[in-house]
Amino acid sequence: MTAYVQAPLGEICEINPRVTRGKHSDDMLVSFVPMATVDERLGVIGLCEERPLAEVSKGYTAFEDGDVLFAKITPCMENGKTALARNLTNGIGRGSTEFYILRPSHRVLGEYVYHFVRRTRFREEAKRNFTGTAGQQRVPKSFMENVSVPLPSLDEQRRIVGILNRAAKIERLRAKAAERFREFIPALFVKMFGDQDQIGVKFQCLPLRETAAIVSGATKGRKINPADAIEVPYLRVANVQDGFLD
Repeated sequence: MTAYVQAPLGEICEINPRVTRGKHSDDMLVSFVPMATVDERLGVIGLCEERPLAEVSKGYTAFEDGDVLFAKITPCMENGKTALARNLTNGIGRGSTEFYILRPSHRVLGEYVYHFVRRTRFREEAKRNFTGTAGQQRVPKSFMENVSVPLPSLDEQRRIVGILNRAAKIERLRAKAAERFREFIPALFVKMFGDQDQIGVKFQCLPLRETAAIVSGATKGRKINPADAIEVPYLRVANVQDGFLD
């Protein structure tokens, strides 16, 4: 296994870079990104509104195309509110002050930083370093500045990013297929039995107790007579997922 050079995140990225207005006019439109606009499941910025720069120049976090947005407050951080800024209106964005903005230097790719901070392991470590009171806990800037990042060559970073992007694409396709499957079941029911509201037929409704036996589960580890014991599969509550058994 290759051992890469380690570098503090604060040395390879500018964290919360200073705003440079430059020649931008006050009426220039920019992308406005509140916390809710970042999709924690896909790790992307969703459909965001446009606002005049003057309207969002104060009281919001500034970022540009190529920057990485990382939520610092609970529970957004744990949920994965992280995104790489792309295709912003006029290349500029303003958003929630609960984002850390990571601007990569020439030593690191933005996509590489994005994948690094989006990892579950990184977020778990960030959570262990929370400061603040319950409900308002945040990742301190000192943690972000000092956390070590493996830093391979840029070519190796591109190779790693390519692999991770392909894996992310597969995950998105899997999630989309699961969503379509959930829609398929009720559609199949309507195809088989018809839409009661449209065909005017009302099926008889019965209490569940008249159509199935309702029993409680068994407590694991409970003492029983060995003579009465039989071997059966054991299903925990955690094994019951949304629409399937794990």
